[in-house]
Amino acid sequence: MKHKSNVRLGFSEFSKKLYENTKNKILEELNATEKDWNNPKWQLKNRISDVDEISKYTNISQEEYENIKKVGEKYRFAITPYYFSLIDFDNPNCPIKLQSFPNIEELGETGQLDPMNEEQSNPSGKITRRYPNKLIINVTNACPMYCRHCQRRRLIGNFDKHTSRKDIDESIEFIRNNPTIREVLITGGDALLLPNMKLEYLFDTLSNIDHVEVLRIGTRTLATLPFRIDDELACLLRKYKVHVSTQFNHACEITPEAVNAIDKLVDHGVLVRNQMVLLHNINDDKYCIQKTNEELQKYRVIPYYLFHPKDIKGTEHFQVDISKGLEIMKHLEGRTSGMCKPTYVYNSPCGLGKVPLVPIENIEHVENGYKFTTWENKTVKKD
Repeated sequence: MKHKSNVRLGFSEFSKKLYENTKNKILEELNATEKDWNNPKWQLKNRISDVDEISKYTNISQEEYENIKKVGEKYRFAITPYYFSLIDFDNPNCPIKLQSFPNIEELGETGQLDPMNEEQSNPSGKITRRYPNKLIINVTNACPMYCRHCQRRRLIGNFDKHTSRKDIDESIEFIRNNPTIREVLITGGDALLLPNMKLEYLFDTLSNIDHVEVLRIGTRTLATLPFRIDDELACLLRKYKVHVSTQFNHACEITPEAVNAIDKLVDHGVLVRNQMVLLHNINDDKYCIQKTNEELQKYRVIPYYLFHPKDIKGTEHFQVDISKGLEIMKHLEGRTSGMCKPTYVYNSPCGLGKVPLVPIENIEHVENGYKFTTWENKTVKKD
């Protein structure tokens, strides 16, 4: 099948060879060991965040060197050695590179810094609230790797900073005083960059609020820093029944290391859902979306959302027409398991909420009933 032969997989021999080659270069350059490599603190300490560091491991043109340097002065970048080692430097459209390397197009003025109007949806502490029964607590601006399509790039700043205890407690007090709130998403940045002790304080305090029924955590560490997921963390998440929302955007991110992290969570009874972002030149292809979600299903991650890209300042080059997303969703019908089909959603600007997007030609209201079109373009009618 076409989609299985053309989409690069994280488990392919090609990907494994790329990974080992770059990994060995980095270990040699930093005089580090395999034990260091598997240590998340070492990975964070040695993030690649300067164009001269990039040049140590791959050849880049003078033009690209200058462009990365220029963009990096406005929008900080940082890439874990692990994620950097997944890059195919011979492919200018490598999905890993496009998500992690600054691009000169980021200096464009199209789009908004806060398209979701999060700053105006903050009733207290570090909360974002757009719905009556759920909200977000932003606990850090730090991430293992700063995705170039990040919706909160305005918060990255020049250094990593966790939310203060004062703002955390103020956020919790707001939740305690608003009994309509039943679900809390702890995010950032990447929430799993908080130490376990701080995470447990959050989980324990929120769990003791009677009307809070569901805790979720947003993280991309499974794709960018899988070594963060160990048994201690998995037990902590299981103890407080925390749901994990992660983000794999391409099948080449689903590596043996990533699956090891997934296994630790799922084997401990932690529910893991994926929220993919539809991105031009990265995954805006029906075969890529199909294969990525089939890989996720295979390794026990639930494909949950396919997000239409948000209109964030500096990310116009990632934008995709809605017709492309609908074409992808139409393709998935009948060609893959229902468990491999995420909900395609458009996040309305100004914090107006998510709108599910579906191919409208699938259903038609006709006289005395409805007409449906199947995945094989056959029609059936229901009175």
